[in-house]
Amino acid sequence: MKTAANTVPDDRVLGYAELKNDLLFHRIPQGKRRYYVERPLAIGKEQALAFKARYGTDVGAICRDRGIRVNLNERKGTIGQIRFRAQIELSAKERIITLYRSSMEELRQCAGVLLPGRSFSLKEVTDIHLAHELFHDLEFTELGYTNKRLDDISSLSLGPLRIRASVTRTSEIAAHAFSRYLLDLPCLPNLLDYAYMIHSGTLTAAEFWRQTDVWAEELENG
Repeated sequence: MKTAANTVPDDRVLGYAELKNDLLFHRIPQGKRRYYVERPLAIGKEQALAFKARYGTDVGAICRDRGIRVNLNERKGTIGQIRFRAQIELSAKERIITLYRSSMEELRQCAGVLLPGRSFSLKEVTDIHLAHELFHDLEFTELGYTNKRLDDISSLSLGPLRIRASVTRTSEIAAHAFSRYLLDLPCLPNLLDYAYMIHSGTLTAAEFWRQTDVWAEELENG
């Protein structure tokens, strides 16, 4: 599953990249890594195709119909060194998605770094994030959280005591897949995060493509 530079990375490779961000990644048995990538990818894709057949792809209208309030914040969503592009607040009383326009515009400008010839409008970037958060709303209201639907792993051992926990990043992988297939994107949208890193100078394109080969090899061996 070697990834050639200037091609679109495989869903499993980008899903694995997301999985590696999980705090408990080091506790995942090597033989189960593909399970924690492929299952959430399948869940997100299945829900997206069913959702699209029933409701279409107007994500803003879908959110309104579901009673989700969408706020477009003109500021950058930052707390210290952490930057937010979108966030969702979920409660029994109300559900709110906040999008940070400045951060969306940054992504729009740099998307072509890893997708040559493919440009995105601000609305498309906004819809990508709305769809991602919409999936989390589906988890909250109907599906149950993806990480809770998958096998737990042993997170801590204290003598005979074994503490188990879920792999939370699987929920993000499923949300990426939902966004990708609902909106007919060429790949999982977390690719845009790497495009932004290259655009901002914290990563080079060559380093990224070398890393995709490493991820692909690790996943094949896992």
